[in-house]
Amino acid sequence: MRRETQNVLLLLLGGALLKIAVTGDYLRYVKPTHQPWLVGAGIVMLVLAGVAIVRDVRDGARAAAGDTDETDDAGDGRGCAPDACAGEGGHEHTARSAWLIVVPVLAVLLVAPPALGADSVLRTRQNTEPGNTEFAPLPPREVVSLPVGDFVARAGWDERDSLDGRTVRLTGFVVQTADGPQLARMTMSCCAADAFAVRTGLTGGQADLLPSDTWVEVTGQLVPADDTRARDYVPDLAVRTLREIPRPEEPYET
Repeated sequence: MRRETQNVLLLLLGGALLKIAVTGDYLRYVKPTHQPWLVGAGIVMLVLAGVAIVRDVRDGARAAAGDTDETDDAGDGRGCAPDACAGEGGHEHTARSAWLIVVPVLAVLLVAPPALGADSVLRTRQNTEPGNTEFAPLPPREVVSLPVGDFVARAGWDERDSLDGRTVRLTGFVVQTADGPQLARMTMSCCAADAFAVRTGLTGGQADLLPSDTWVEVTGQLVPADDTRARDYVPDLAVRTLREIPRPEEPYET
């Protein structure tokens, strides 16, 4: 790969990392806690590209002024033997294919992919078994806001049944399935590559006609059931209220 190509790639990649870190698009790839690392990596790449470009410009200026070393007698003006610098047919090969590496970098820089949604939910199984089944008591409010993952985990694993008779508020996107509408949220441990879905069924008919990937805020109560394991740990929420909302800035739960 030519040095010019390397420098351009460093500039583009460093700029892309800083762009998504500043605009918040990085939340579609990694957890919020990774923002400082993205900013640092972007700055380092831009500095490296700047240093390399300045050095190459200075080397070119010295070469033009005749300050470069004398060419070997057997050389061809580039400081090496002809057979070492020339490819087949006596000409230098350029790594044009190396520029294809720029394509994914430009994609990150210019195109912000959507967060994982309903299609990913339908292709994955629910994964909600918590490492610790000791759940803290819910606050004594009339309506308790919970992450979807916390609601699903409590529904399947809380031996104290802290959700019984409690009204909760959940935020997520609608997934239309063969068993009816569900409310889902993607949860990531590190980045979007390891994200998995947590979901709960929505009963009451209010979500039946909503398209998949519609973001909503719902309130309701857990529908008691003894077949949580048989249903892949997907509980049901008896919906009391439902309203459509814009997609949140942080589409993933952590």
